[in-house]
Amino acid sequence: MFWKRQFPILITAFVAVVMIAAYFIPKPGIADTRDNLQVWFQIVVMFTMILGLLNLLFVSWHKARKGRKEDRFYNWVTIFSLLGTIVAGFFGINSPAFDFIFNNIYTPLSATIFSLLAFYVASASFRAFRAKSIMATILLITAFIVMLGRVPLGDWISGWAQGTSLGFLYLPNITNWIMEVMNMAGQRAVLMGAALGLIATGIKIILGIERSYLGGE
Repeated sequence: MFWKRQFPILITAFVAVVMIAAYFIPKPGIADTRDNLQVWFQIVVMFTMILGLLNLLFVSWHKARKGRKEDRFYNWVTIFSLLGTIVAGFFGINSPAFDFIFNNIYTPLSATIFSLLAFYVASASFRAFRAKSIMATILLITAFIVMLGRVPLGDWISGWAQGTSLGFLYLPNITNWIMEVMNMAGQRAVLMGAALGLIATGIKIILGIERSYLGGE
């Protein structure tokens, strides 16, 4: 039980303390230990990548043979794509086979996925910007001003105010103020909250309170 539970916790705590100490204590010995731990981290990551590839291959193989008939084709495509890319990679990243896969298969598929995501974002934005409450109405108006201030139409509509005493009505200026003041304040608040949450989670992991990475806890 010690090697299964307590020992991984001790390793995690030791690595975390060394990394923190190397950041605040500029001593050669601690820095060397940190560098060695980072090398070990890269080695472990490589083994986890190999394990993940093997798991994907075996799971896809099982589903291709015994899974649902309508899904078998996609599992075979996954298997052949994985093996084909691995074989092409052995000839070098700049090999004609790898370039063909990257330029003619991977890149078009990535562009297609991002194009589909754009429609999902537009649909989600339409549902979120419905003026059902005061806050939703403010969000709708703000988004409309920002989008209008980013296109030539906004400059054409409010161009008469540029360079006059009513320059605050110039839509690009309003958009810049919203992005640099209101939006930046919100981003900083989110980053500060995320940083505090990260620190709290790190302390819980070092003290052995958070054990979800061990599985089953």
